[in-house]
Amino acid sequence: MSKFKYVNYPAIGIVLFEKSKKAKRVIISFKSPSNIRVAVPRYITLRKAESYVNQKLDWIIKQQTKYSKKVNAADLTNAVSRSEKLKLISRVDYLANKYGFTYSKVTLRKMKTRWGSCTNHNNISLNVGLIALTDELIDYVILHELVHTKVKNHSKEFWEELGTIIHNPKSFNRELRQNYGL
Repeated sequence: MSKFKYVNYPAIGIVLFEKSKKAKRVIISFKSPSNIRVAVPRYITLRKAESYVNQKLDWIIKQQTKYSKKVNAADLTNAVSRSEKLKLISRVDYLANKYGFTYSKVTLRKMKTRWGSCTNHNNISLNVGLIALTDELIDYVILHELVHTKVKNHSKEFWEELGTIIHNPKSFNRELRQNYGL
């Protein structure tokens, strides 16, 4: 019995089917829109897993489309100009002054898993990938981190504080996760 198999689906491309000791069910995962892996439990045949993928083609296409929209911060890092970086930093200054926040310093970095962070010393780090987002989402991320200078967690108090500045902040949070996840 083969432990892996490649199958070409015209609608989605080549899919790797791989037997897995850990999988308890058939699991479809994406490393990129064109790199699809299907983990197959030992008790399910590769043929049955292929049939399962056939049933899930519409869902897979939807995921590929969503995945291809996500921002690749690593690719953007080298493309970010000095003026774009200065624009982000000056936007932090502007919003902090407008809403009465104080912070220690701002740094721009390539981050793989988050759009921004705020330390206990009120140092704010922003992902350079922000430049690929809309102005509204950039402001949301900056204000999110500025609120962390006052409230150091994601408690109800945090969301209420952010809600006094941004209408329905959780909708921005949801949009970032669904459409621009890292």
